[in-house]
Amino acid sequence: MEIRPLAAPPGPQGLDALGATAAPAETQQPSKPPVSAKTLEPAVKLDITTTNGKARYIKDLDTSAIVFQVVDTTSGTVIDQLPSETALRNRAYDSARETQKQSAGSVSRVA
Repeated sequence: MEIRPLAAPPGPQGLDALGATAAPAETQQPSKPPVSAKTLEPAVKLDITTTNGKARYIKDLDTSAIVFQVVDTTSGTVIDQLPSETALRNRAYDSARETQKQSAGSVSRVA
């Protein structure tokens, strides 16, 4: 058995071959901006004005979690809340399911 080197095919190899076969790139003239270009608004707006809100902490009765709320002082409505109402409902639902699983697992037999 004889091992001999492979003969390289004639012509460019590797990246040189890509450059030799690639079509020449089209040159583009830079486009001029429109004459009536208006300024863009900022991507993020930050409003640091004071609101009529008052911060408070309460304890949710269903989940026993501490809830942070910002309440409008004039109307008494909740402006913002952490954790959200949806998250609290999900916690209460999960807690009720766990309680139900535990009670379903114990079987009471009456003779």
